[in-house]
Formats: sequence, structure tokens, C-alpha cells
Amino acid sequence: MNKIITTLVAAGLLTAAIAPAAIAAVPIDPATRDAHITLTVARTQGETESLGIVYLDCPGTPGQNHPYTAQACTDLHTAGGDFDRLPGTDRAICSNDSAPVTVTAHGTYRSRTVHWEHTYENDCERQLATGLLFEF
Repeated sequence: MNKIITTLVAAGLLTAAIAPAAIAAVPIDPATRDAHITLTVARTQGETESLGIVYLDCPGTPGQNHPYTAQACTDLHTAGGDFDRLPGTDRAICSNDSAPVTVTAHGTYRSRTVHWEHTYENDCERQLATGLLFEF
């Protein structure tokens, strides 16, 4: 019984000693720290409305909530947290449909409060302007 307890205590101490080293070994870009933002996309097509909501934490774990966490955090950092300056994309699948899309962002970026909203003519316009940030 004492051997089992001694083994369990030793294993626990070894885990406690290794865990901080493993965490410290993962580099975190200080420029993308402290982004905690709720993103929404509201689409209207005819009389049908749909609403998507995700949470973006930077740095974040890919696949945790936002489907493109790493790229979304990079784009947000590139824009300095200014949603009007997002790099967007130069490629999107577009049609001439008028189906308004309203996107919002609420939360904090580098300890600054963020409240942003914009309505685009359609998803294509939204994607060209915001890239993967509102792609969910």
C-alpha cells in the first residue's frame, strides 16, 4: 500500500513539475493577447433570417469556437483591432443578389472596448471586406 501511495505522489509531483515547462514552451504572440470578442452574422433573404454567433479569443485554440481562429486573430491584429481596417480578401464567390448581411463585434481587444456593426449588401461584400473573421 505504501509503495502505491509513494508511486502516486511521485507521479503527481513529476506531472506538476513538467506541466509548467510544457505550457511555457508554447510561444504566444504578445501582439494578439487579450482579444475576447462575440461575433454575430445576421442574414436576411426574403422573409428568412438566420443568425450565427461565435466567440473569438486571441490567442485561442483552433477549433474551440471560431472555425478559423488563427487567421481571424491574425487579421484582427493586422487591423490593430479596428474592424474598419480588416485586410479582407480579394477572392470570393459572388452573385448580384441583394441579401443584406449585418455583422457585429462586441467585447475587448487589448483592454479596449469594442462595439462595431456594419451591414453589407450581401455575403460576397462581407467576405471581401472582412475575410475569414465573420466566416461561420
